[in-house]
Amino acid sequence: MAFLKNTFFPSLVIALTITTFFTGISAHRHLLQSTPATQPPPALTFPPLPKTTMPPLPSLPNPPQQTLPQPQPLPTLPQPTGLPPMPTQIPTLPTIPNIPQVNFPTPANFPFNLPFNIPNIPFLTPPPSK
Repeated sequence: MAFLKNTFFPSLVIALTITTFFTGISAHRHLLQSTPATQPPPALTFPPLPKTTMPPLPSLPNPPQQTLPQPQPLPTLPQPTGLPPMPTQIPTLPTIPNIPQVNFPTPANFPFNLPFNIPNIPFLTPPPSK
């Protein structure tokens, strides 16, 4: 049921797309076959409109120019004469503590206790031969 539910709408969309596409193609072909090529109707022309002249704009007197006061010069800061002296002692960096070394035993010293015989599992072994 879930398969039908998940495929119904996509298949419906695909079917509608295909039918719309082919309907458009067939309508286009029908129009091409049924109507002869004719000249388009002549474009409508409008008579020219009379030109209207605008009255001249009244002249405006020039507004008086405002005179701005001269800005006051900004005070200047004193310029440095030289660089400050270098420090005589450079602080030391903190030291990293030493991590103690741990000696691990070599693999030859480990006991090796893996069983060498694999137990028989009844369903994985082949049947005995006759």
